[in-house]
Formats: sequence, structure tokens, C-alpha cells
Amino acid sequence: MKDLYIDTQETLDQWCQKQLQEIELLALDTEFLRVKTYFPKLCLIQLATEEEAVCIDPLALKDFTHLKALLTAEHITKIIHSASQDLEAIVHALDILPTPVFDTQIAAQITQQQRVGMSYHDLVLHYCDVDLIRDQTRTQWDLRPLTSEQLKYAYDDVHYLIPTYRKLQKEICDAGKEGELRSHFTPLTERERYEPQPELAWKKVKGYKRLRGSAKQLLKALAKMRELIAIQKNLPKRWIIKDEILIRLAESYAKKDHKLYQDYAVSSYSEGIQERLIRTIENFWQQATVDQADEERS
Repeated sequence: MKDLYIDTQETLDQWCQKQLQEIELLALDTEFLRVKTYFPKLCLIQLATEEEAVCIDPLALKDFTHLKALLTAEHITKIIHSASQDLEAIVHALDILPTPVFDTQIAAQITQQQRVGMSYHDLVLHYCDVDLIRDQTRTQWDLRPLTSEQLKYAYDDVHYLIPTYRKLQKEICDAGKEGELRSHFTPLTERERYEPQPELAWKKVKGYKRLRGSAKQLLKALAKMRELIAIQKNLPKRWIIKDEILIRLAESYAKKDHKLYQDYAVSSYSEGIQERLIRTIENFWQQATVDQADEERS
């Protein structure tokens, strides 16, 4: 299989237009970073046909019109391993959701009857008898130029997806599990899955399960507030306020307590964060008072 690195507009447009007319299967993977940002930073897009693999450098390009057309073409099945995070990165970088999608991890989980998804290394070893070297997982993908080791790793991520797809498709058909597979793929096509959900942010706060009653309700308000700030600033939410601080505040101030205004867990933050914390907790107290009054009148 031929490998090609694409970092010029003309090459990208020509390659995408050619594939749009010729192929029905397209392997897809991405490399992204999410260490210093809330949203994933897309650093590389890997695609493969049955004859060629390409690494597209989104950091060197500005116009993705033809790439978007390719990734959303309904007659081309996009084959991805463990698709959710790759799709999320593409949604936020390119403002599209590639469809239709075939997730090899989900398919293998069904055919192998496994509770836990198979890694890409194990998938390729099982279906292609190739033992991949996976030594670049935590590499700095936004640095240029990429090394030969990084590029080999990136190309390998898509080299084997189409052959694996064909074998999985046969296994799925032989087992009569096409319907089960489609039902598992449906959530991957729902755009809201990849959008921030501040209302549900509390479920990702470490330690939330130990909270009950009003403390749990306050945590929901605090976690939502933190999520909105993180989205606005495009920073990791734990850089805004740590999980343990949210838990401590929820446990300490589910009921009105003026110690809040001298609490070091609040005053140690910047003035803007202090203000948002105090306002969120005060609003929670106020709503609790209103709810109690309504309950007493009813």
C-alpha cells in the first residue's frame, strides 16, 4: 500500500475529489491532543482506501471543503476503530459528523461476544495476523515535522481497517446479527452525542456517588457552572476548579452557611472564579428557600 503525506491545499483537494468518484470504503482515524484544552485539538487525519493511505495535516491547511464532502458522502462507508473520540474531534474541528460509519471495535465485540472492546492492536493481530508496534500513543502530535516513527504509527492506524472490515462483515452476516450491529451504530450518528452537556457534567466529577440529597443537587449546579467556564475558555475543566473542591463545597454548603465567604477553597481562586462560585451557591440557597416556602403553602 502506498503512503502519502498531504499538507498542501491542491493535493488535498485533488485527492478527495478523486476518491469521491471512485471508492465505497474509507478507513479513518485521527490524532488529537486534549491536555491543555477543553475541546480536542485535531492534529492529524489518517485515511486509507484499498490502495493508498494518507496522513492529512490539518494544522497546515485552511480549506476543508472537499474533505468534508468526502467524509459525509453517503455512498462511502467510513471504517473507524472505537469511533466516538475520533468523531468528536472531527465534529469540533470541521463542524461535520462523518456518516455512514462502521466501528470495528463494536463489530468485533459483537462477533467475539466480549464485554470489553478489543484494542486496535488485538484487532489487527486477530484478523490480519500482524503484531503492530504501538509506541507513539502519547506522542506530541502538534509538533512539526513529524518523525518517521510517528508517521508509521499513524499510517498503521488505517492500513488494516478495510481488510478487517471485510472479515467482520462476513462474521456479522454469517451470525445473522446485522440488526444488532445497526442498533449499536445508531448512537454514533447523533450529533448531540459529541456536543458538551453541562447539565450532566456532575456525573463526571470524581466522588459524586457519595453525595445525597441537597449536597448532590448543589454539586449539579457547581459542575454545570464549571463546565460552562471551561467551554468558554477552552480549558480543561479541572484547571478551572478541581473535582475535590466541588465535592467539598457541595458537602459543606448544601445549607446556608456564611463561612462560605471566608472559605479558603473559594478565596484561593481568582476573583472571577470566586464570584461564580459564590453566586452559584447563593442562587442554590435562594432556590431552596423558595422551594421550601412553596412546600409549606401546599
